Amino acid sequence: MDNFSTSSRSNRGFDWGALIAGVLMVIAAFLLIRHPGKGLHAFVLIFGILSIVQGFVWLAGYSRFRNFFSRSWVTLISGILDIIVGVLFLCSYDIGGLTIAYLFAIWFFVDSVVGIVFSWHLKDFSTGYFIFSLIMNILSLIIAVFLIFNPLIAALSLVWLVAFWLLVFGINEIVTAWMHR
Repeated sequence: MDNFSTSSRSNRGFDWGALIAGVLMVIAAFLLIRHPGKGLHAFVLIFGILSIVQGFVWLAGYSRFRNFFSRSWVTLISGILDIIVGVLFLCSYDIGGLTIAYLFAIWFFVDSVVGIVFSWHLKDFSTGYFIFSLIMNILSLIIAVFLIFNPLIAALSLVWLVAFWLLVFGINEIVTAWMHR
């Protein structure tokens, strides 16, 4: 038993991978906060490229699907649409940024409506939780409507949320690197 614990202790060391990843995430977070417009352009670029790649994946899968799936034409249409959307995003960052902003706002809106609907089940468990959940989801809905009517704020909110996530996750990775020594 003593041999095992000595061996596992000697294999542990400073986690350079976690440190490097954490530092890069923190740097990316600060760059996004400092340059949110460029961050949004990066999101549009990444989404455009991923959409084109996904389109080609659908097109490549079409021949496999048509042998056992009667509606394989859906994969063909989806592939073509994905490629068109990707090219559109790459050709016009403004359209891409606006689309991402509206998608983010609509996602927020739908999630808020679902939250309101599902908060009603809390009424059976606790009136306090029900009222709290209902108020929070109504506030969320108001913010969502505001974001829909202000796509620039929606786009910047998305960039700032990603930046905050990168900052928190990056700091966590840096701490993890030190904890592994």
